[in-house]
Amino acid sequence: MTLLLKCLGCLAATSISAVFPWVNAELMVAALPAVAASRWELALLVVIATTGQMLGKCAVYWGARRGTDRPSARVSERLERWRARFAKTSRGATTIVLASSVIGIPPFYVTTMLAGALRMSFTRWLIAGSIGRLVRFAALVLVLTA
Repeated sequence: MTLLLKCLGCLAATSISAVFPWVNAELMVAALPAVAASRWELALLVVIATTGQMLGKCAVYWGARRGTDRPSARVSERLERWRARFAKTSRGATTIVLASSVIGIPPFYVTTMLAGALRMSFTRWLIAGSIGRLVRFAALVLVLTA
């Protein structure tokens, strides 16, 4: 299999897994050492898996952000309570996104939806989520190839 096909397949699969949580990105990343021809190729595939995950999560983030333009009174009340909690410090929300993207608790899908619905800074969310996903996927590959 050519490197281009591996990269495109990895990007597509991880993008899909970001939108549909029952498609497990970690299983795909766990398979990368078996298809990579070298450590450099493996590193590239991990970066591409991270990129694919974040591309898909961008769709989730923006969907949640746009979906809360006209929320019901009940949803609006709950969003305002959460918004007030996170408005005190933007670092708190960023820390939660980073932790969620690395350890998966709370699930990164849920955290992404909340970040969008609460109108967290897209840039902060994207940076924290990308760093976390890269750490998570790299750690998984390191454990499997050790």
